[in-house]
Amino acid sequence: MVGYFWVAGTVLWNLWHPKRPVTPASLYLLLCALAAHFLYLVEGVVTGWLRLDTPETVALVLGWFVALSAFAQWRWREMVAPAGFLLPLSAVLAAFALFEKPTYLSSALRRDMLMLHVTLMMGGYLALMLAFSTAVVHLLTLALLKRKHPLAVLKKLPPLETTERLTTHLVLVGFPLLVLGMLVGIVWARSEGRSAWSDPKVLFSLLTGGVFAAYLHARFVRQWKTATLQWLVVLGFACLLVTFLVVRHTLALEK
Repeated sequence: MVGYFWVAGTVLWNLWHPKRPVTPASLYLLLCALAAHFLYLVEGVVTGWLRLDTPETVALVLGWFVALSAFAQWRWREMVAPAGFLLPLSAVLAAFALFEKPTYLSSALRRDMLMLHVTLMMGGYLALMLAFSTAVVHLLTLALLKRKHPLAVLKKLPPLETTERLTTHLVLVGFPLLVLGMLVGIVWARSEGRSAWSDPKVLFSLLTGGVFAAYLHARFVRQWKTATLQWLVVLGFACLLVTFLVVRHTLALEK
C-alpha cells in the first residue's frame, strides 16, 4: 500500500513539474509493490483463506489487477498519468481487504453460481475502474488546455482522442459484464429462495448500472459533449465504489 501511494504521488508530482521527468526508479518500485501484493495473494491461495467468496478477498485481488493495469499502461503504452489515479485505488482496495470486518457467507449457498457472479462482477469493476482513470485524465487535460498551461505539462498527458476512445471502449466492456454479473446474482438469489430486491447492494448496483447506461445513451444517441460524458463516468465510478466498499450484503450472510 505504501508503495502504491508513493508511486502515485511521484507521478502526480511530476505532472505539475515539467522539468522533472518520472524516473525509472518509480517504475521499479511499482514492480516491487506488485510483486509483494502477488506474493500475499499466493500465500492466501496456499493457506486457503483466499477463496473469492467475500467482498474483502475480491477487493484484494481486484486491487492487484488495477495496479497491474496501471503498470501495463505505463510500461507498454507510455501512459503514465493514469497510474496517479489507479494506484491509490489499489491501495484503498487492499486496505479495505485487510482492515474491514470479514463478511461470512452461508455454507449452503451454491458455489458455482457464486464464482460465476464474482468473476463477471470483477471483470466489470476492473474495466469501469480503468475507464474512470482515463476519464479523469481526459478532464485534467481539458482543464489544462483551458488555463493555457505550458506545453511541457500537456506533453506528459495522452491525447484527448486517446483517452476519449479508451474510456468508451472500457465502458463498452465493463457495462455488459456488470449487467451479466447482476443478472447472475439475481438468479442466484432466486435459486436460493430469496428476494434480491430487498438487498441494498443489489439496488445500489442497479443505480451504478443506470449511470453507465446513461453514459452510453448520451455517447451514442444524444452525442453529448465529451466533458459531460467524462463526468458521467466519474459519477458512475463513485456509485460503484460506494456499492462495493460501503454497502453490505444482506442476502448471503451467515445466519
